[in-house]
Amino acid sequence: MKTVVLDNVLSQKELFYMYGEIIGTPQWRIIGKSTNEDGYISAPMLVVKPTQNTNPENYPLFLWGQTLVFRIAKLLEEKSIGIPTTLDRMWFNSTFHGKKTQHWLHTDFDSLTAKSILLFMTPIWQPDWKGSFYVDGEEFKFKPGSAVIFDSKEYHKGESPESETYNWQRLTCNIVVEDK
Repeated sequence: MKTVVLDNVLSQKELFYMYGEIIGTPQWRIIGKSTNEDGYISAPMLVVKPTQNTNPENYPLFLWGQTLVFRIAKLLEEKSIGIPTTLDRMWFNSTFHGKKTQHWLHTDFDSLTAKSILLFMTPIWQPDWKGSFYVDGEEFKFKPGSAVIFDSKEYHKGESPESETYNWQRLTCNIVVEDK
């Protein structure tokens, strides 16, 4: 599957609401790493569903995430693109100005059928703050409310903000879907 970008998956009103709810939850941890390989730096992470075959750790956010998966599948269907709709994993990552070591090149799953969805969750973002997302070397600018959908086996990484973001954290939601 070629990487796809969907704009306006989340409305401005929904972004402001969800950003406040997500940032304000007490369940954040400093464990943000995709693997146990040496050299990976931990970062703030809010785990909703750790991985397939596990129960959600935050059921309300899991239900919201599953509805997003159905919303995205419908938008992709209109472009004659299909994706699985079973939410296997979901978490939020937060990065902020001055933390350049929080992003690393990685894959989500080696599966041929799994798809990853990255949602840009910060409601206010300026282009000079940087914070892009890269899939297989292709740059996708941070655009509030947009989603990048790609094969989970593709290498990808985020970019930390490069300038002061005036108290806005670069918040993303990573969802992995795969049919069972």
